[in-house]
Amino acid sequence: MFVRLIIWALLGFIVYVIVKAAVQVFHAPTPPPEKSRGGETMERDPQCGTFVPRGEAVTASVRGRQHWFCSARCRDEYLAKPLTNFSTPPRQ
Repeated sequence: MFVRLIIWALLGFIVYVIVKAAVQVFHAPTPPPEKSRGGETMERDPQCGTFVPRGEAVTASVRGRQHWFCSARCRDEYLAKPLTNFSTPPRQ
């Protein structure tokens, strides 16, 4: 009787491991870090370095180059800096 219980427990464990492995294999992959959960491209704020989805970002165009910011405050601080900000590319 005790041997049957051990056999059923082992079979149950084996089935559990197989099902868990199958779920992990067929589970949809997570988006890469450069994308948000919605699949939107993430941009780095050149002022503070925070990554923000393009759709939620505050934008500014400087010398024909588009910049994305996490907030209006970061954008204003960036634009208020000396022109040295605008002659070099943003931090990557």
